[in-house]
Amino acid sequence: MKSYADAVGALLADFHWNPWFLNTYWPENAQRVATIVELAARARPASANGQPASVLEVGCANGYIACLFNELGYRTFAMDSGDDPKRDEMFARRNIGFTSGNLNDAPPLAAYADASMDAVVLGEVFEHVLNHPAGLLQAVYRILRPGGVTILTTPNPSTLANSIRLLGDGYVLWGTPAFLRDVKLRDGNVIDRGDIHYREYPAWIVMELMKELGYDVRSVQYYRAGIAPTHSAPKKLVKTLLALSGLSRTRPFALGYIIDARKLP
Repeated sequence: MKSYADAVGALLADFHWNPWFLNTYWPENAQRVATIVELAARARPASANGQPASVLEVGCANGYIACLFNELGYRTFAMDSGDDPKRDEMFARRNIGFTSGNLNDAPPLAAYADASMDAVVLGEVFEHVLNHPAGLLQAVYRILRPGGVTILTTPNPSTLANSIRLLGDGYVLWGTPAFLRDVKLRDGNVIDRGDIHYREYPAWIVMELMKELGYDVRSVQYYRAGIAPTHSAPKKLVKTLLALSGLSRTRPFALGYIIDARKLP
């Protein structure tokens, strides 16, 4: 089984063609992804009694998290509504099972059997669900095995930066101009838009919903955005100071939060 560092190295090698991913996205999100893997592995190690644990990445986009779990020895599955030939090639090479599906479907995740997954990852997906976010969490609970884990990460709207934006009469949700102009329903189907945040939720609201649905919520932790080589010098300085002070992992300054929730045995 590969170490985490070796698995990341193999993943980044697959994205050698994408300088934005290597030089901006990954440095910004490396800490968040490491925490996802750590929480999942704590609940469901990659292998138990010689059998690999199963992981589903819901809303996988370019598939990098699914590929990382695969490199770490998990039996990996992924679903998304968008087409991506490079992702499909990486998945085929790694034997990652992919299902096309819209998270706004009622019910969502219908392609997956009850109690079929040891872990489900929703990484920066929940804010993109328009139709029935609670229904998505219910579907995730259904497909988890008893004792399985859901790792959910989503942006944190309860920040000082958002307060300043509102005071300046700005908007705080990514994709607001597109939201105003885009049709949400077409031919009876809810359109899936990965470039619109339909809603961002304070952590306590999502935790309360998950408890209501039967989850055992173990923890919530705020995560910081990493420093990328492409960032400006002032941005690097601010991020460095926030990280050194520890403020970047507190609610008023954190980019997002991570919820670790289990399905009771």
